[in-house]
Amino acid sequence: MPSKYYNRNFRPQKFYHIFNRGAYKHQIFKNSKDYQLFTSILSYYLKNPLGKYLSYFTHTKKPHSQIKPPTHPPTVHLVAYCLMPNHFHLLVKQLPKATKKTNISNLMRRSMITYAMEFQNKHKHTGAIFESRYKNVTVDTNKQLLYITKYIHQNPHKLVKKLTDYPYSSLPVYLKQSKPLDWLYPNYALKLTDNYSKYLKPPEEQSQTEKFSSLNLDK
Repeated sequence: MPSKYYNRNFRPQKFYHIFNRGAYKHQIFKNSKDYQLFTSILSYYLKNPLGKYLSYFTHTKKPHSQIKPPTHPPTVHLVAYCLMPNHFHLLVKQLPKATKKTNISNLMRRSMITYAMEFQNKHKHTGAIFESRYKNVTVDTNKQLLYITKYIHQNPHKLVKKLTDYPYSSLPVYLKQSKPLDWLYPNYALKLTDNYSKYLKPPEEQSQTEKFSSLNLDK
């Protein structure tokens, strides 16, 4: 029986927690430019679902931040993210307009292939970058949705004194400590809390069925 984590039956208007880590638990982000590259690639495909594979990033003379993709209506919304040295977490929503060519599967395939190619070229790396296929879990309730954003943002707690000091997550946008991003949609979660300034308060105790995000990818 196939694992529930590999069920790719992504449905419109549903939220999904997606995660993956490096092969043999190795780092997939070795420096700040790696984090920036992954973010640039992900944001490109979020804003341009039909965009070409980005050898674009290696060969263009423009800085990644200045690459302007063709205008195309988004088909997947990114709700929250956190990039860790050896793994990543994404929370996404599939929109009704998504097709087989522009759905979450397409977004992940393009993003991971593009990043792997760039990483191999940059670091002279041979072999797989990621441990396996990415995993995904369906978010079924509003309570789960809010909880998983907090879970994602609290991942770097062992790396920094304050979570707000960690630069590779969507938390600063959630707390209005950085400018909004045109490819990030935090309001899906923030509208479920009374006060965004209290957003990082420990989530309520979850029932056993709702503790679906108990994986520790650092182990």
